[in-house]
Amino acid sequence: MPRPWGGRRIAQRFGWDASEPCGEWWLASCYPGTETALRDGSGDLARWLDGPGRSLGCPAAADFPVLLKFLDAEEVLSLQVHPDDAVARAHGLPNGKTEAWHILDADPDAEVYIGTAQGVSCAQLLDSIEAGATDDDIRSMMNRVNVRAGDTVFVGAGTIHALAGGVSLFEVQQNSDATYRIHDWGRGRQVHLAETRDAMIDGPPPTPSNPTLAADAWTSLVDCDVFRLDRARPDGSLGFDPDGSFGLLTVLAGEGHVHGSESSAPLVPGDTLLVLEPVRVEGDTLDLLAVQPGR
Repeated sequence: MPRPWGGRRIAQRFGWDASEPCGEWWLASCYPGTETALRDGSGDLARWLDGPGRSLGCPAAADFPVLLKFLDAEEVLSLQVHPDDAVARAHGLPNGKTEAWHILDADPDAEVYIGTAQGVSCAQLLDSIEAGATDDDIRSMMNRVNVRAGDTVFVGAGTIHALAGGVSLFEVQQNSDATYRIHDWGRGRQVHLAETRDAMIDGPPPTPSNPTLAADAWTSLVDCDVFRLDRARPDGSLGFDPDGSFGLLTVLAGEGHVHGSESSAPLVPGDTLLVLEPVRVEGDTLDLLAVQPGR
C-alpha cells in the first residue's frame, strides 16, 4: 500500500523490493478489496475462509475479526482517530478500530503522538485546528512519547494519534479501515473534523510497554476484548495452541518450521501463517508474534 509517508525499512528488513518507498503491507486481510494472497497461489484468505475454512470452524471472511500489517513511517502520518464500534455503526460502518503497535525499528529520536498533552482536551485540540493552528501548535498540544524497538503501544478506539516518522512496526487491529483524519501536515488530503468530534475520547494516554520476554514461553504484549498479541523468541522449539478456532503467527526474524499433526510449513521472516490446531515451532534465532481473537 503506497503512502505519502512511506519508507524502505520494512522492505530492506525482509529482503523485499525496496526500489520505491512503501507505507503499509497488509499481511492478513479480509477487508474488501485488500484480501491477502495465499503463498501457494491458490487464491486469497477471504476465499479460503468462505470455502475450506468453514468446515474447519473458521469464521467467515466477513466476520474475520483482525487485520495484520507492517507499517513503515519515514515521515509523520496524519493526525487521526478511529471510532469505536458504536460510533462506527452510527456512521454506517460495520465496526470500529482498536489497534496496537509493536515497534520493529526506530530512529533514536522517533516519537509517537498518542492522546493529548496534559491539560488539553480533545475538544480544545479540534477547536484550535479549526481556528488555524500551526503544525507546531498542534504538536505542542499532543502527548509525545519516544519509542524504541521492542516497545508495544495500545491504541484504543477514540484515541487521537499519529506516528511522527522514523519508525517501522507491526500492527494488529480490528478488521476495519475506519480512519478519521484530523490534520495532514500540509499534504492537502481531506480531513474529517465532524466525524472526529463523534469518535474522540478524552482519557489518560497509554504508555509504551516493553516487558522482559519469558524464556521459552509466550509473553503477553496486549490482551484486550478484540485481540491478543504475544511475542516469543524460542531457543529451539516452542508450542502454540490457539484458544479459539484460529491464531496467526508472524515471523519477525530467524528461520525454522512449524509442525502440526499432519503437516509442516517453513517459517521465513516476513511471513504470516494461519494456525488452526496446536503446533510446535522449531528454528534458530526465531522472533515471533502471535495474534488471537479476544476472549
